[in-house]
Amino acid sequence: MASKDAQPSSLESASEFENDFDCDICLYKDNKKIEAKFCCVDCSKCYCDICVIYHNGMLNKHTVLDRSDVNKWVSQANAFARCGLHPRNVVEMVCEIHGELCCNVCVTFNHKMCRSLRQVKDLAKGIHEMADFKQLPANVSKLTSNINQVIQDMKKKQQSVKESGKSMLKEINALRSALNQLLDELEKRTVIQMKSGLADLDDTLQKDVDSCTRIHDQINDFLDNIRSNDKGSEPNSYICYRKCQDKMTEANSLLHKMSNKAEIL
Repeated sequence: MASKDAQPSSLESASEFENDFDCDICLYKDNKKIEAKFCCVDCSKCYCDICVIYHNGMLNKHTVLDRSDVNKWVSQANAFARCGLHPRNVVEMVCEIHGELCCNVCVTFNHKMCRSLRQVKDLAKGIHEMADFKQLPANVSKLTSNINQVIQDMKKKQQSVKESGKSMLKEINALRSALNQLLDELEKRTVIQMKSGLADLDDTLQKDVDSCTRIHDQINDFLDNIRSNDKGSEPNSYICYRKCQDKMTEANSLLHKMSNKAEIL
């Protein structure tokens, strides 16, 4: 998860050294990095040769992918715990200098000079009892409510713009019938300029709606994952918590920009 202030890196070089998928059970239960040979679509977890036997014995109706379908694994295995830059790897460290979640490839190529690296499993201890973590659903709910309100306001403004455009066109057409050829040409130029302006404004408003909708859905995805993992893996909960906080900061910034635009429109 490199930033512009992190150590120089080469993503092409880094990709050559990426670890393959590790067995999630061995990693989080015994802190051992054992190569995974299978991935369960229903559990969204990877398993080694031994762990998959226990899994299949208890959950024999689940869909399990082997190495022949490894290209499908990334979208299945602990998606929220995967590194954004290196999705084949799980986030294991946090660089406190840059405030970034890191996998082992990030650490090797982008943070090897950073002195403040901590393991996620250590930072995640007791996260389910943290006040900020417990308050996260309420904060997300409030933020998404604000986003929904902004979306509704933008849609109302879109409708207002369209209605204003229709009204202006009617006035132009009414005026045209009473004017001579000179004013008729003026009408044509006015209509062209007006449509162009309305199209630009509508496009801008739609982009704002799309941005709000996207970040709204992303925040809810993180919250759903946190709720479904309420008493599950603390590292996964911590990662989702951090990513959700980052996305909420981005959303607040977006809402601030929307508020400034609202004063202009």
